[in-house]
Amino acid sequence: MSFEERVAGALRQASREAYGVELTEVHVERPNDPVNGDLASNLALANAKAFRRNPREVAEKIAETVEAPFAARVEVAGPGFVNFWLTDEALCGELAVLLRDREGYGTTETRGEPVLLEYVSANPTGPVHVAHGRHAAYGDSLARLLTAAGYPVTREFYFNDGGNQIRLLGESVAVRYAALHGTQWPVEDPDALYRGGYIEDIARDLSAEHGERYLAPEDAEALTAISDFAADWCMAGIKKTLDRIRSPFDGYFNEKSLYDSGAVDGVVERLRESGHAYEEDGALWLASSGLGDDKDRVLVKSDGTYTYMAPDLAYHLDKHERGYGVAVDILGADHAGYPPRIRAGLAALGVDAEFLEVEIVRLVKLLREGAEVKVSKRAGNFVTLDELVDEVGEDVARYFFVRSSHKTEMNFDLDLAIRQSEENPVFYVQYAHARIASIFGRAGVSPESVEEVPTGRLAAEERALLLELLDFPRVVRNAAEKREVHPLPTYLETLATRYHQFYTVHRVLVDDGEVQRRRLALSAATKSVLASGLGMLGVVAPEKM
Repeated sequence: MSFEERVAGALRQASREAYGVELTEVHVERPNDPVNGDLASNLALANAKAFRRNPREVAEKIAETVEAPFAARVEVAGPGFVNFWLTDEALCGELAVLLRDREGYGTTETRGEPVLLEYVSANPTGPVHVAHGRHAAYGDSLARLLTAAGYPVTREFYFNDGGNQIRLLGESVAVRYAALHGTQWPVEDPDALYRGGYIEDIARDLSAEHGERYLAPEDAEALTAISDFAADWCMAGIKKTLDRIRSPFDGYFNEKSLYDSGAVDGVVERLRESGHAYEEDGALWLASSGLGDDKDRVLVKSDGTYTYMAPDLAYHLDKHERGYGVAVDILGADHAGYPPRIRAGLAALGVDAEFLEVEIVRLVKLLREGAEVKVSKRAGNFVTLDELVDEVGEDVARYFFVRSSHKTEMNFDLDLAIRQSEENPVFYVQYAHARIASIFGRAGVSPESVEEVPTGRLAAEERALLLELLDFPRVVRNAAEKREVHPLPTYLETLATRYHQFYTVHRVLVDDGEVQRRRLALSAATKSVLASGLGMLGVVAPEKM
């Protein structure tokens, strides 16, 4: 049980004893200024109506009543805040718990309904670009955080290797393929073709593997074969790039399978039978405006083809029928209007609206010397994720992508990203980990061997570091619950700062045996939490730098 939970419990008990008031929620937090204690609560102010007394009077009575053997003192401040200072013994005892749990500290045993996390979901028409990289870093880090918080998580990539985009990809490759063999491949709209060096790469690989086999523009099967080859080539590249930035997937789901299995037809028929679909102007409409959407949506166009709504509903119904309790979709900014219409369709199919969660990831701008970088040498009209990783490395890319909230646009500063100094936040955090490894190297012991925590008077810097360490479980839990990743790098940078401040003032390897063991314990705990936090971000915790 965390100290916040212990303080909250003690305050609830005190409010019952002093006033007979039962409080369901008691807010406890770490004050920004240590002058106000290690932990503080505003319960007297927040529950003024329940107590029906002056908050300051209530706070003083509760401070007199509260039983908190882990607190050295309890005082009242301001209009009614109750502040707690923890004992050195209690803090050292919790440090021992951290060292006992090591990499398990801050994590929770698996519990609750399984979560299906879908992200990136790029169609195989080219390399993944920088925006996809932000989706991958956020999605994979969120999966790691959710797992640490006890949620069973499955990562899924959804794609479509059919339709007009794939046909256009096939034509783009066919034109280059024919040119390699000194001939032409006629197309209706040359300006619509995909451009970029990767199209040439696909054409060369196609030629190397199949020679002139598909040089038959008049044969529809030839274009289909070229399109399939190109889509497979792109999908293999996407997987390779995502593996490179440590973003693995548990499964890949193909939109075409929904048509092949009859799932799309089945969903449309269910909506007809339930009365949630109607015909008008030759099209079939979903009556979504009555289920939370801003207007009704077309399911089947007048020419008999499906809109994207039909397969999307079939896909999400499939997620539900596979037994997932929550489906989290991570989508781009251009899908901001997507959630209400899909939830409306799911409601029409009998699926609870809370089943679907949608996180919108905003755009990324690459900046060099303050100017935006837009064009790729390889892809033409966008910068590929591989090009970014080639320049800044996997660790920096992962860390920078999640350092700011996914709900806001981000500027990716390339000049800062390649800087190997404390100005670069990922190097700053990694250096703290490497510095501690160096200390243990000089001490001639391993961090894993440190278990004992001698109790003694903690210096201000030791206390600040220890309180920061003990905040790790709360950070993980809250980040997972709010589906946010950026609080974790913020925490890691603060923890690194706390350690650097401690190290600047206090030597770890000193003559006093008890002091050295306590400071080694603090160092080992910091190293462990830094490694755990970086691991949740998919970033390496180096032993040397």
